[in-house]
Amino acid sequence: MLDADLLPLAADRARLRPMRAEDAAAYAVGTADPAVRAHAHLPEPHYTPESVRAMITESVEPGLARGDLAVLTVADVGTDAFAGSLVLFDVTEDEAEVGFWMHPAHRGRGLARHALGLAAELAAVSGLRRLRARTAPENTASLALLARAGFAEDGRGAGTAPSGETVELVSLARELPRPIDLPVDTDRLRLRLHHEQDREALLAIYSRPDVARHLLEEPWTTEDSRRRIEERLARTGLHTGEGALALVIEHEGRVLGDVALWLTDRAHLVAEIGWVLDPAAGGQGLATEAVRAVLDLALRESGLHRVAARMDARNTASARLAERVGMRREAHLREDWWSKGEWTSTLEFGMLASDR
Repeated sequence: MLDADLLPLAADRARLRPMRAEDAAAYAVGTADPAVRAHAHLPEPHYTPESVRAMITESVEPGLARGDLAVLTVADVGTDAFAGSLVLFDVTEDEAEVGFWMHPAHRGRGLARHALGLAAELAAVSGLRRLRARTAPENTASLALLARAGFAEDGRGAGTAPSGETVELVSLARELPRPIDLPVDTDRLRLRLHHEQDREALLAIYSRPDVARHLLEEPWTTEDSRRRIEERLARTGLHTGEGALALVIEHEGRVLGDVALWLTDRAHLVAEIGWVLDPAAGGQGLATEAVRAVLDLALRESGLHRVAARMDARNTASARLAERVGMRREAHLREDWWSKGEWTSTLEFGMLASDR
C-alpha cells in the first residue's frame, strides 16, 4: 500500500501532493483540454469545480487514506499552484499503475518528468517493486516522456482504460530500487550521507593533483567544492528522483573520501559506482572495505541487477581494488575518451547480483 505520510514530495520544478478543494477549478479546466480528453481516458466525461470537489471528498481522500489509490496534484514547486494530475492506482503488494496529465498552461516545463520521478520515489519507499504505465500508441509525447523517466515497453494489446473504454495500449514498466537504511557501519568505517561541513575535508582530498589525475574533473578549487558538495547533498538514494547515492567514508570520525552509486538504466536497475580515497589513508584496505559494503547495499539490499565501474586504464590502484571486491574486468576500451587534452583508455569492471 502507498504511504500517504510521505507526501508532499518535491523536486527541482515539481511538487507532488494530495489534491485539495482549491485545485478543483484548475482541474476542471484542464480536463476540458482536447489533448487531455483524447489521451487521458478519464473516468467521467465532464468535470466541473463542484464535481471535482465531490470527487476529492468521496474518492480521493478515502483512497489515499486506504493506500490503494492516490489521485495527486502535480504542483509548481515555486507557487504550489495546480499544474496537472498524477494517479497511482491498481495498487498491489508489489506494484501500481501510474497515469498523468498536465494542464495546458504548464506543459513544456519538465514538470511531468519530475512528477514521475517523485511518484517512483513514493512507490519505492512504500515498498513497491515496480511502476506500470499504459498509453495509446499514437500518444508519442507520453511514450517519449515515460522512456526518459525510466519506463521500458513490455507489451502491446487491447486494454481497458480508466474511462471503461477498450482501447489499444502500449504497456510499460519501471523497476524500483529498494531504499537503503543509512548510515552503514562496517568493521572500521561509517558510510553516511554528506553534510555541508564535509566540504573542507573533501576539498583537501580532491584538490590534490595526484587524486584528480585519473578523474574526469580538474583538482577542486574552493568554488568547485561548494558546487560539488551541493550536488552530493541531493544524492540521497537510488529510489529518489536523483537516482543516485553519495556516501562519505568516515574512519574514527575523520572523512577519508567518498563513494558514489548512480543509476544508468532505471528500468532495468543497472548502476555505476565510483570512489575516491585520501592517499594518506591508503594501504590499509579501507577503500576495499567501503566499496565492498556499497556493492552489498546495491546488489542485495537495493535489488540492483548490475553495477559497473569505469576508470582510466592508467589507474591501476582502482583496477586492483575492483578485482579485490570481486568485480570482473569486462572491457579495455583503447583511447575512447578525450580528457584533459589527451586521449585516454578506459577499463570497465562489472558485477551482477548473481555474482554475490
